[in-house]
Amino acid sequence: MSLPTDHAGRALRTASLARFFSWLAAAIGIGFVVLFLAQAGLFRALMPKQEAAPAPVVEPDRITADSSTVTGIDDERQPYEVKAKRGWQDEKMPNLVFLEAPQGKFQRASGGALTISAAAGKYDTENKTLKLKNNVVLAQGSRFAARMDEAQITVREKKLLSNSKVRATFGPGGTVEANGIQISDDGARILFLNGVRARFDATSGKGDTVQ
Repeated sequence: MSLPTDHAGRALRTASLARFFSWLAAAIGIGFVVLFLAQAGLFRALMPKQEAAPAPVVEPDRITADSSTVTGIDDERQPYEVKAKRGWQDEKMPNLVFLEAPQGKFQRASGGALTISAAAGKYDTENKTLKLKNNVVLAQGSRFAARMDEAQITVREKKLLSNSKVRATFGPGGTVEANGIQISDDGARILFLNGVRARFDATSGKGDTVQ
């Protein structure tokens, strides 16, 4: 009477093994499918794409340089130098160079030097002219200093012209205010223009003058 029971047990074990091998075969098959899809790049295509980094902002057709410097020799064979914190070339007129915080130094043939600085400027490489604006300061050592809003300098001739309000100081006790100034003759000739008002201290023997 035990034979049928043994036969039923073997049948049950055989069915269990068949289901196990069936699951194993299915798992192996799924593994091959996943491997194939991965190699085919399907998973990479389904994954969310990372946003590309934004392109850097570049101003077209502009030449820029840090610590720009212009040097040369003037008509009296004296060296001059114009430095700037930054410079960039005009897009349409390449002979124009815009300057940030320019500083110029011009050597006088008679000795000493003229220095000038401003917040901004523009240099014409063809005409050798320098236009300055905003907080323009011209100085000749401790002898003379003038402050104005704008000025134009002919570099080769060391000539300066300004049609803006100017306030100049001479030595320890002299001041001149005017609506313009012109400097020429290697810095030896200084001409104040329009509504000139000068004041000197008592030691100079001069009072206020209006022109």
